[in-house]
Amino acid sequence: QVAVPQRLFSTEVQPRGPAQGAGIAPLDGSSGSLAELSDRAGFLPKPETFDERLKPGFRGGKALLIFFLCNAVPFTALLYYLREQRAQRAELSLLALPATADDVAAEALRVIRTSAACFLLQDAEAVGTSFGGALRVDPHPPEASAYIPPTEPLPILPQMERNVVTDLFEAPSTNGLGFIHFAVSKRSAEGAAVAAGRRRAGLLYLSHTRGAYCTVSGQLSVLSDPESKRRYWKSIWVASFAPPPAPVSAVPSAAPTAVPEEAPPPWLSDDYMLLRLAVDEASLQSIVDSPQRWDARRVRRQSGRGGGADGPKWDLVAPGGAS
Repeated sequence: QVAVPQRLFSTEVQPRGPAQGAGIAPLDGSSGSLAELSDRAGFLPKPETFDERLKPGFRGGKALLIFFLCNAVPFTALLYYLREQRAQRAELSLLALPATADDVAAEALRVIRTSAACFLLQDAEAVGTSFGGALRVDPHPPEASAYIPPTEPLPILPQMERNVVTDLFEAPSTNGLGFIHFAVSKRSAEGAAVAAGRRRAGLLYLSHTRGAYCTVSGQLSVLSDPESKRRYWKSIWVASFAPPPAPVSAVPSAAPTAVPEEAPPPWLSDDYMLLRLAVDEASLQSIVDSPQRWDARRVRRQSGRGGGADGPKWDLVAPGGAS
């Protein structure tokens, strides 16, 4: 019989570490072992070090100061701007009603220029109500003289169509309380009243900048010529009037390279009615809370005098109606 050697196993676990004077073998995958990994796993991490020079407490004072400065400077500038605007508005506001007819007309012109809204006023019979009517309109600035549309081509460039640039050189508008142009819809009650012959109307302007409101009244006239409708057309009116009908081609072309016809300009809309108000009377009142808010100044245009380069002439009308 052959004797089989028996291994002796010990139940006592002894720590195994690197031999004295021997280094730890590198973990290169070939010479490593589970025992070496176990030995390395027993190493403790390096403790964190704290700087003793740092003092406890809040240390962001400088950054907080810069933050407040960056926010305080714009806020201070905004307060200063609002205060300056308030002072300027107080200077521009109407503190007292003018005493002379020319000053009343000049102040009414300032109210018109600084007004944010304008309303067309017509009598009750014209609009079919028991108290009259008011329609918000967007008029042009007043002009001293009436515009006469030209019938001949441009003298320098006859082949060029008139536009906004050519209007500035050919027929520049002159400021003055003479004529005001605005538009209404033919389908509206006000437009129907004008078409029916109700030509007496007025415009109400309200200006918070001047602290006053004025009413100008006169005779309406309808401008139907294409040149005047083009000159006084505003781009913001596109959404208020129905577009003109597209041109219908007499002989439809089936060619793929056919060029589509251009849409007609918006001022050729059938719903667009251009009106001109010839101002012959104006009244001025204040909206500032003071005893003068109940007073009014009324002026009437001198008959037979259209005025020169400085505009028409006016007469002061007494509260009773006599000038």
